[in-house]
Amino acid sequence: MKMPFRYGCVVEGEYFCPRPNLERQLRDYAEAGQNLVIQGERRMGKTSLVKKAISGMKGERLLYIDLYGIRTLSDFCRRVMSGVGGVTEKMPFLKKALALAHRLRPALTIDSNTGAPTITVDAKAASEPDSLDAAMSTVRKLAEDGRLCVVMDEFQDLLKLKNADRILAEMRGTIQFQGDTPYFFLGSVRNDMLRIFTHPDSPFFKSALAFEVPPIDPDEFARFIVARFRKGGCGIKLETAKAAIEFAGGVSGDVQELCDALWGVTEEGGTATDADLPRALAVVFAREKNGFETAVADLTPNQLSVLRGLAEADSARVFSAEFMNRVQILSPGAVKRALNSLVASRLIYPRHNGYRFYNPFFREWIKTNL
Repeated sequence: MKMPFRYGCVVEGEYFCPRPNLERQLRDYAEAGQNLVIQGERRMGKTSLVKKAISGMKGERLLYIDLYGIRTLSDFCRRVMSGVGGVTEKMPFLKKALALAHRLRPALTIDSNTGAPTITVDAKAASEPDSLDAAMSTVRKLAEDGRLCVVMDEFQDLLKLKNADRILAEMRGTIQFQGDTPYFFLGSVRNDMLRIFTHPDSPFFKSALAFEVPPIDPDEFARFIVARFRKGGCGIKLETAKAAIEFAGGVSGDVQELCDALWGVTEEGGTATDADLPRALAVVFAREKNGFETAVADLTPNQLSVLRGLAEADSARVFSAEFMNRVQILSPGAVKRALNSLVASRLIYPRHNGYRFYNPFFREWIKTNL
């Protein structure tokens, strides 16, 4: 039977829970050529939302550039040119793109399975000082060839590059003269995105309008879940769907992951209830056990104690006597150092005068296993 939920990837078609108001707003901004910095919790469905919105616009093309995990300028140029290759199948433009990016020594190949064109670049050439200009000039020329929306996902990872400030300044110098081409900058590490777009010393200071992607309305999301269970040959009580949404904090990807596990433990033709949630959670734990164990393996005793304390109440006042007594660390400085390390490891993040777990399942696993 066809699985009714998808997560951990860009969700499209029937698997995407419609968000008509946000989709309309994004289309309006794209039409106006407005640059946006799009933020939201990790796995909130930002990429899926943007792709759904732009794909619904007549005559608008989407240039999607995934910057997750880049470490060098060469990585950046390769990602840009890969995106260029994926945005059009017009051979005349592809040949023009190859000519424009000649300093990157590009090569055009055709995927034997999909028939889609792919542009690759020489790693050494993409590391040269003028490689950034070559890549961004190609994007600019693509925009001149017709309506285009440029999406740069996980934009905050540019901060990991050597000479990040110079690279950002060069990019800003190119982008600011493309008034008719909207750039959507997506990011899941809020503090880093704020540093890029709100710090007065940043080249991108006030260069894009802030656009927040909130959780899906719980009632709408619950009805979507009920419909997906029905599509998968099972039922689910509306209250159980809402309980799953609440447990996962309304984060779209986490909700879909939990509902996938819940559907999996429900007999065909049966109906999932609240009593099935612990079994579904056990399935999630089994799937992610290795990752969870790896995450805690290298933690110091203080870091592990603080993590346990936050698992019990992640909005706790972490420097209060109550919290420090609970974690048995009586030095505020030691608590702060542990928190900073956990944030750097992307296990938790600061939020609303407290700290939250990136992964609600990890938090629950710590509570029940450590």
